[in-house]
Amino acid sequence: MTNKEKTLFVLILIFIATLFLPWFKLLNIFAAIVLVVYAFFFNSWNFSRSLKENFRNLWKEKWQLLQQRKYILWMFGFFLMVAISVLLSSNFHKGLRYLDPRLPLLYFPASVGLLQLKREFKEKVLLGFAWLTTAAILFCFCWALNRSEFFRKPAFLYNDSLTEILGQQSIYISLMVNFSIYIFCYVIFYKKSRGRGWILLPALFLFTMNFFLASRVMIVTFYLALLAFAFYNIILKKRYLAGMAMVLGLAVCIFLIFKFFPKTVNRFNELAFTEFNYSSMGQESHYNMEVTKQQWNGVNFRLAVWQCGWELFLAHPLKGVDIGDKKDALRDKYKEKNFQFALKTGKNVHSNYLDILYSMGIVGLSLFIIAWIVLPFIYAKNNSDWLSILMILTFCAAWISEIYFDRSLGGMLTGFFIPFLLTDTKKER
Repeated sequence: MTNKEKTLFVLILIFIATLFLPWFKLLNIFAAIVLVVYAFFFNSWNFSRSLKENFRNLWKEKWQLLQQRKYILWMFGFFLMVAISVLLSSNFHKGLRYLDPRLPLLYFPASVGLLQLKREFKEKVLLGFAWLTTAAILFCFCWALNRSEFFRKPAFLYNDSLTEILGQQSIYISLMVNFSIYIFCYVIFYKKSRGRGWILLPALFLFTMNFFLASRVMIVTFYLALLAFAFYNIILKKRYLAGMAMVLGLAVCIFLIFKFFPKTVNRFNELAFTEFNYSSMGQESHYNMEVTKQQWNGVNFRLAVWQCGWELFLAHPLKGVDIGDKKDALRDKYKEKNFQFALKTGKNVHSNYLDILYSMGIVGLSLFIIAWIVLPFIYAKNNSDWLSILMILTFCAAWISEIYFDRSLGGMLTGFFIPFLLTDTKKER
């Protein structure tokens, strides 16, 4: 790596490390600002040139990249729609609060998204991210293991209890764990580097932690990705032995994990109880308790609140209720349905797609899907970047059951990773 690349590499990893340290909010903000500024000037700035020449080259380069990466313009368009929605909100101050975690959807595409990087450099950054994630999860597991008195209180090893020391919800950490496993597997199967066999150890560790984190969506997404890769090897590559070994290995691992660590099974048992009554004040289900039909669980609650969000969209189909007013509108809908449990707990709609749909209307959701899913997917596919495609699809799955853009970490992960993944293409190399 050149000195400039080494600096960028360090800045990116420092920024990623601060995502695991939410207690140091100012450190994360400072790391993001330094990264954004350095990335914006990374390719074009040369201290041997005059200031005028540097700026001329800078804007020329950015304009050329924008023409090649049209998804960046659509990302700007979506953020502009967000800003307009905030300005039109009756509760403008609340809208500004919702704007803050969405700011990475602007400044990362404008900086990191307009980088031109070598494939080798991008892969080193991704591998560094995977190792950072592994270290953070190992720390979480050791802390939780001690807290559980070494398996005597196993509930402390699961879900949000596992990541409590980080101050982050397990759903976001699960996404990062999935990404890290993909990256490790990519290195194992496609890179001819010394010592790559040792990477199997952190990959297997994260495979287990994926189950302990107990995010249904991320578990299912990972298993489907693994099965797809196995059948890809069997059907297209004719590697029958390797493919069948993957399928058999996955089946054995799932059996052993479910057998010896059954707490996560409760998360899937909830799928059998989908009926709901809005006026019910039943207890909220938890992975450490028996699931019954009288409870509110992660499945029937989402079905109930998704119906509320859908009705709000039908009443305001074009531009939605506006971002600043979305919480008040949802509470009014809860009151209308006598949804006392949701009122008492202050629940949101638990879907990134539905949140955008009822707060910004069909226009906002269309812009989002085009800017952050369709065009990046096509761009990656045209350049046969299958690792990036898998990570984008994993984002798509994660957005189904959680609102990512209302939390700083969700906005940071989306805003950084999708533009970064597309900074290296065959066309530009």
